[in-house]
Amino acid sequence: MSIDGILKGHDLFQSLGADQAKEINSFSSVKMCETDHIIFSYNDPASYIYMLMNGSVDLRLPAQSHDFNLVVSRIEKGELFGLSPLLDSDRYTATAHCKEACELLSIEAKPFRELLKRNSLVGFNIMNQVAHIYFYRYINVLKNLQGVVGQISMIR
Repeated sequence: MSIDGILKGHDLFQSLGADQAKEINSFSSVKMCETDHIIFSYNDPASYIYMLMNGSVDLRLPAQSHDFNLVVSRIEKGELFGLSPLLDSDRYTATAHCKEACELLSIEAKPFRELLKRNSLVGFNIMNQVAHIYFYRYINVLKNLQGVVGQISMIR
């Protein structure tokens, strides 16, 4: 499937016109990653956003001791991640680790942001969806944290 087809088939990009999809195609590529590949690390410069086309990716936060990482989200097929540069952050806020072999759509963030600025309705729709993604992940982290705290309380 072409990148244009991938974009138009995803809820986030359905408000794109044909010209906008072609423009995104010009600064996007499909990448293959092996199991255990690190797509980006915590605090790396944030240059791309990603859509998982196949496979599974864990988003991890480093622990204080750096001996282990805390999985905060599991990315599944069709989900976006690495969204920090869309929110004007110049660094990634987590590590993206391939749980299994993956196929990714990689989109250069800077030209994508410029496209969104030029097309305010498309930009609003996409940024609204990004806000939903972050909110959903935040709620899941809270639920998981509540479960951990509940288990600690039961140990006492």
